[in-house]
Amino acid sequence: KNRRLLKAPDGITFAHQQRTMMVNASSSSSSSVVFSQTIAEGQARRKWWWWFLVFARFFTQKRNFDFDHQVTPYVSTIAPHEVFPSVELIFKGSHPGVLKKGAQISAQPFFSPENSERVALEMIEDAEETLDIFTPGVKFWSYERRRGDATTTENTTKNNNNNNNNCGGVLPSRAMAKESFPVFFALLNAAKRNVTVRVLTNKYDDEEVGCDGRVTMKDFLSLANPEKMEVRYYRSTSFMHAKYIARDGGKAMSISSVNWSRESMRENREAGIILREGDGPDRLFDRVSNRAFEYDWKRAQKHARGVEDIAKEEMAIIKGSAVGDAKLAKTKGMANKNAKNTITNDDSVKPFVTKMEKIPLGEGSSVEMFVSPDFSRDSLLRFLRSAENVVYIYTYQITDDEIANTLVDLAMRKHVKVFLMLSPRIYADWDRKKASQVQTRLSQAGGKNIIIHSAPKHFRYSHLKFIVKDRKSTFETLLMTGNLSPSDLPEGNIFKPCHGMSSCSRANRDINVIFREKDGAVASKFLEVFEGDLKMATEYSNPTKY
Repeated sequence: KNRRLLKAPDGITFAHQQRTMMVNASSSSSSSVVFSQTIAEGQARRKWWWWFLVFARFFTQKRNFDFDHQVTPYVSTIAPHEVFPSVELIFKGSHPGVLKKGAQISAQPFFSPENSERVALEMIEDAEETLDIFTPGVKFWSYERRRGDATTTENTTKNNNNNNNNCGGVLPSRAMAKESFPVFFALLNAAKRNVTVRVLTNKYDDEEVGCDGRVTMKDFLSLANPEKMEVRYYRSTSFMHAKYIARDGGKAMSISSVNWSRESMRENREAGIILREGDGPDRLFDRVSNRAFEYDWKRAQKHARGVEDIAKEEMAIIKGSAVGDAKLAKTKGMANKNAKNTITNDDSVKPFVTKMEKIPLGEGSSVEMFVSPDFSRDSLLRFLRSAENVVYIYTYQITDDEIANTLVDLAMRKHVKVFLMLSPRIYADWDRKKASQVQTRLSQAGGKNIIIHSAPKHFRYSHLKFIVKDRKSTFETLLMTGNLSPSDLPEGNIFKPCHGMSSCSRANRDINVIFREKDGAVASKFLEVFEGDLKMATEYSNPTKY
């Protein structure tokens, strides 16, 4: 409605034209001219007030954020939790307990474009009972047809309540024969093994919806075996930004920056970690990540798709893919075959290629997990402010002023060396503009203690998010699914539904993990990537669009 109003500014122009015409063309008495001019000026003033109210309403009330479907206020309740994997607490009656060597936690860093696709597949293929998944988007990698690409039928809108312009999807038979996203087949196979699969994602209002017998990936997964596999839409806060897979009640968790897109898995620089926890009363899964998932799942909206327009033979393909009539889809060997990790503009320097290694956390180590938006800003700032000598940050963007001020304070007051490597390309226009402003300020205010580079340009985007720093006798590594931005690390503890209101702070769901070690085994793997990519990095320049 506001857009339609803003397209018609002729009222103001007409008022001024009316006044001018009445004065210039008047052949009547001067009183008549004055009277007519007074009326026109009054109309113009009323028009100006009307336009002021329109703009005030537009900027202070709701604007349509196509992904924001929060329905109730969110109150932070999930506190950060830290475990010490080399010991366990044994209670004996009313005695306070004793410390004993016990359950181990292992960490396995991984990176795109080399291994993230393989990790997603292995997490799904190794599941025996359950899979709980946070992912911002769920789409086929093959083309999903939109309205206008071909003729449509009268049944186009019977299966959804969306605008016809969003009509899209692929035929189920084509998806099974031609789809190149291996995670799609791995999920179908998991349901076929009787694994309970729950996928929590965002609902984008302008996203394609299945029509004319075609289906989206969400449609296919939801229809294949509803008793074992379900897709729901996130509604707890403004946006679900976490990239997380947990299998079999938290026996293994994958936390990363990796989206379910071809670019993220095969062309970007991304970072993640597989966390494996043993059984015990004090697990991160139970205290943190699963609490967030269960809370969000209960409040999420189920994805639904009618079947009236889907041919019987196509529906049989969907059902057969998950209940035993079809052979297991081949996913082994699909991963990473097109990964662009050998592209370079300089033949003398080859891109750094990462390797995966499982690292048992040693004595004196600890692991802390916290979720956004629950107390996440305080956790991040506390982490940064405890640095003593050096901080390494390899991330997509910094668009938060308080975080930038904290880095400047570290550099100028505590004389901490801050090394930044940032993506040379940023997708969104606003993020790109704000990131340029923040990074320029860091360069100017940080003096010689803040050194900024643009990440290698053979990656489409450097979308990873990690920080490594020192603190006394320990190495500390923070891996995040979110950016250093106000929406991923929001202020406050109560977040009301925004739906685009400018006076309201957006709050994203993210998952973050901190490793504290004396031997620095985990930290060294992330520093290897920082140093390896630094060889092909360039002097910092403001980011561009890809």
